[in-house]
Amino acid sequence: MARSTTALLALALAPGLALAEVSDKTPALWHIWAVALGASAVCMAGMAWRRWLGAALAVVPALWFAGLLLEIHSTDVGPYLYAEQGWSYYLQAYLALALFLASLVLGLRLGERRRRASGAAAGTQPRT
Repeated sequence: MARSTTALLALALAPGLALAEVSDKTPALWHIWAVALGASAVCMAGMAWRRWLGAALAVVPALWFAGLLLEIHSTDVGPYLYAEQGWSYYLQAYLALALFLASLVLGLRLGERRRRASGAAAGTQPRT
């Protein structure tokens, strides 16, 4: 009887001793960078062409990055992910987000420059 009680107690406490593997449940670094680079290129081109198009295209990647940051900083995943992947995972996630945001700003600046140049060129030409 004592053996079965000890075995049941050991089985009951075993899940608390298990280490969680969370790296397979979060996006890999190559996936984070692929999303960042692809979204940056598409959104920058959209923002340079039309501001509303760039803003509309940026909604989905912005929500994806928000979900990623919420996931890696959650109390049930964050500490274990930090223990498995280290600080470089977090650094690269934030660098990828910074690249995405910088591409939006760059696209906006390129679009403004293009609009200013085309407006100046149109203003110097005589109307017929």
